[in-house]
Amino acid sequence: MAVDSSGLLEPRELRTLETLRLRPNRAYRGSSKGERISKQKGVSIEFADFRNYSDGDDLRHLDWNVLARLDTPVIRTYQDEEDIVLYVCLDCSPSMNFGEPTKLSVAQRYAMAFGYVALVGGDGVRLKAIGAKQPPSSIMRGRSSAYRLMDAILRQSEEQSEESLCDSLRSLLKSNLRSGILVLISDGLDPALPATIRALGGRGFEVWHAQILSDFEIDPDLEGDLRLVDSEGGASTEITINRDTLLHYRRSLESHIIAVAEATSRTGGHHLVIRTSDSLEEVMLKKLKPARWLQ
Repeated sequence: MAVDSSGLLEPRELRTLETLRLRPNRAYRGSSKGERISKQKGVSIEFADFRNYSDGDDLRHLDWNVLARLDTPVIRTYQDEEDIVLYVCLDCSPSMNFGEPTKLSVAQRYAMAFGYVALVGGDGVRLKAIGAKQPPSSIMRGRSSAYRLMDAILRQSEEQSEESLCDSLRSLLKSNLRSGILVLISDGLDPALPATIRALGGRGFEVWHAQILSDFEIDPDLEGDLRLVDSEGGASTEITINRDTLLHYRRSLESHIIAVAEATSRTGGHHLVIRTSDSLEEVMLKKLKPARWLQ
């Protein structure tokens, strides 16, 4: 039974999401028994191996005997069914306040959509607000955590931005987080993003980038002398917009998008440009599912 999203998602959209599941390209050893069948064949519900404890792991699978003997926390893993951790990285930086509807309001809806699919499918979810220095939320599991996720999305979006997009993502590289799918919901306009995504891939994350852009950003309709102000740094510059300027802008944007897409592909992940005018249901069913983000 779907839950009330209190404005983030419509009941019809939640019913659609109920039928979907995450489709990772990598095999992940879960810290608790989930609903995802392992790619390792011919095994039953039995112990497989130990691995070091990572922040957010289910303490029910901590081996207390090993901890008592060696003073080292380790987790028991199993081979039949797996859960994964979905890191929902929601960009709350000032640039996301652009457009109508704003990129942030659209990104919030996709953060809830991805998180809800994971929760319904028995996978773990951790929310990270891009721009805030706080670490990801504690792990959320199960359909009953949907309200908690919704509340966290709305609260995190009100946090004051303290870090750039790539600085926030690089903080994950310094932490002892268990690898999993990292879905980045952002306009992704930081020039350093492709290199940061490759670094995340090297750390074991499968990066999915839902790049939220307004129709105006994709196809601007401007001309004349303008004064542009950076929404994050506050710096301003005066430029003359003409045909050549717009052509250069479109080529630069296309080049950046291609670089980001190639970087996510190298992690085993995905990339998709989503317009703020796109229908969430159509994106999830007609774009993400055929592209094997979901099943």
